[in-house]
Amino acid sequence: MREQLESIPCLTELPENYRALWELCLGEIWCPATLAEWRERIDSSRKTGIAPTLFVNPSAKEREELTQVFGFPTVALPEYPSIAEVNQALPHRFETSKLLKQSRVATEITKRLKTELPQIALLLVFDGLSFYDVIDWKFSGGRLEPCLVDGLSITQHAMPRIVGSDVLTYRLFELGYTRRMGFSYWERAKNPLTDTLFSGFLKPQLHRVTTFDEFLGKLSEAEFPHPTYLQIIRTGLDSVSHTHREKPNVPALLDNLKNDIMALVDVLREIDTSFRLFITADHGILWYTNQDVVPLANEKYKMRYTEKTCATRENVCTLKSHGSTYTVFLGDSEIARARRTTEWGFHGGISAQESLVPFWDIQ
Repeated sequence: MREQLESIPCLTELPENYRALWELCLGEIWCPATLAEWRERIDSSRKTGIAPTLFVNPSAKEREELTQVFGFPTVALPEYPSIAEVNQALPHRFETSKLLKQSRVATEITKRLKTELPQIALLLVFDGLSFYDVIDWKFSGGRLEPCLVDGLSITQHAMPRIVGSDVLTYRLFELGYTRRMGFSYWERAKNPLTDTLFSGFLKPQLHRVTTFDEFLGKLSEAEFPHPTYLQIIRTGLDSVSHTHREKPNVPALLDNLKNDIMALVDVLREIDTSFRLFITADHGILWYTNQDVVPLANEKYKMRYTEKTCATRENVCTLKSHGSTYTVFLGDSEIARARRTTEWGFHGGISAQESLVPFWDIQ
């Protein structure tokens, strides 16, 4: 396609929710927002050349002019780029990507809720779930888009990044969500991260649950006379990726998580009031596939990053996160040490598998 675009602009149709992901991979290919923008650039005498050009999702009127008047051809692209394409592009555009960024999730949720103010607003966060592992999941009334973990892809950094420094709880209070219910597998008093994530929840508002079914039961029994914000942090695939004696059956585990989401949506619809459900994850998982072992600064503990700044070499970059500087692996081909027999997945680096998580908006 690139060779074709070198000689003539083309048109294509892409799902809007994956457009930013494609633009990440298209690199130097120019995707003008409108026909007028394209005309302005080609008519400018200051421009000495025009980059290869691809019109994405033009309006019906613009499509007719581009094809009938200019004779530009249409090219077909897959619904979304491959993992390999993302891993090739992501290191070069990690900071400039137009993808929804994890650090903007709380702001984005607040912005979307402002438009309708449903009676129930719910945020469900999984610990360890990759965008590409769930890209085929479909939920009625739901829209999936990739979210970029724009920092170190580990739980201690990413979970707080989701709820925001001006935490989502307080932002939604300003919108009228004065009632709140929180659910966690971990006790606030014994887990500082849980305490951070549920900042703003009073003691009676935070419930410890041992299973997702227990949460569903409490939800189905609750009444919602006032606008309510619910937040649940639950396990995803993180625990089985780090410590599991037998090789985990990842497809089966993913099916279980999908069924849990479907059950949650069913309960919300049975409550018979307006709701908006947002689902995301703190980081993805890079599964073990015989990656090359390349030590990072004699790192003995971490598989995909180190808290030291390493000498310049290929396939790594420095990354600032939570006020510190880290060296992280790029792509999916290397790890810093031999894996333990109970380790089946890793995270902390920058790759399509680790750095892209799902963001669902279900109404």
